Amino acid sequence: MLEALDGAWGPDVGFFGMLRARRFSEAAGEGFLALLQSVEISEGERLHSDFVRLVWFAPTFTEWQIDRAVEMGADRRKLERISNLIQARIMEIFGTP
Repeated sequence: MLEALDGAWGPDVGFFGMLRARRFSEAAGEGFLALLQSVEISEGERLHSDFVRLVWFAPTFTEWQIDRAVEMGADRRKLERISNLIQARIMEIFGTP
């Protein structure tokens, strides 16, 4: 899991690495969402710090990259959809105050 999450931030095929380079891949975004969907955390389970490091910033980072990716031709609607789904799933994983 940690290796796959880390790979999502990789520059060549990672969803977030590509976004950093202003490239949007809906397939990579769907892949990251599928990875998040596979996360199951039991009540009271302690989270590995690398898991938190690789996941908590994802919604903010994605939102910050939308305008930059759209400037390079990304479909805003599709990218915003992926961004919203990432945020919703991470809220499910971590909960809200």
